[in-house]
Amino acid sequence: MTFTILGRDPETGSIGIGIATYSLAVGATCPFMLPDSSVLTSQAAANPKIGETIITLIRNDCKPVEAMEQAVRHDPYPEYRQIALLTSTGETSVHSGSRTRPFSGYSEGKDCIAVGNFLKSEQVLEAMTNEFNGLHTEASLIDRLIAALNAGKHAGGQEGSNGKRLAERSACLMVHTSGEQFPVSTRVDFSGDAIPELQKAVNAYQTMHKFYLTRATNPADLPPQDQFSGNLGSS
Repeated sequence: MTFTILGRDPETGSIGIGIATYSLAVGATCPFMLPDSSVLTSQAAANPKIGETIITLIRNDCKPVEAMEQAVRHDPYPEYRQIALLTSTGETSVHSGSRTRPFSGYSEGKDCIAVGNFLKSEQVLEAMTNEFNGLHTEASLIDRLIAALNAGKHAGGQEGSNGKRLAERSACLMVHTSGEQFPVSTRVDFSGDAIPELQKAVNAYQTMHKFYLTRATNPADLPPQDQFSGNLGSS
């Protein structure tokens, strides 16, 4: 009961992921990122160890797609898993297990993959890749990922065992831009409508991202954070 978009912007070197789901605290278990290399999700019957294994293999010089295939081969329950990977160079790999809840599958677009399970229909995933690719390329990767989540929601989103619509109770977004020390990473762990809450969190965080990047590498000349935030509010 999850829908996910993985995307990249080859012009800026950005790579990222957005997830929305009925499950709680999705940002704690499903998304994984290795900056300047790969982004992935391990979902459905989520097991964070799968993502951790893939990232470790890549760090140890295994090619990303091979790392994912190796992790799937060694998983005792691959039929219950959905795993999708996108590299910074545009390589993709998707595993959608035979026992993930229908509708379950994926849709590939230009520089993106949508993957999900427990969905209303395959149109949810198609709407996501179409929205991602339909936005003007001047739109930021963050905006395109959130727009894709909204498109999935409006195309029917998740459908429960009883055939009724399921709310998105948690959501997350991670985007890394080449050259930056750490990604934009925001999450909503529990909400009745998580995607708009995620948008709010992202909007708030983006005003501070450059401050946090500078603080990590050269904090000497920065004002206190409360002063910086206050100046933003008065501008």
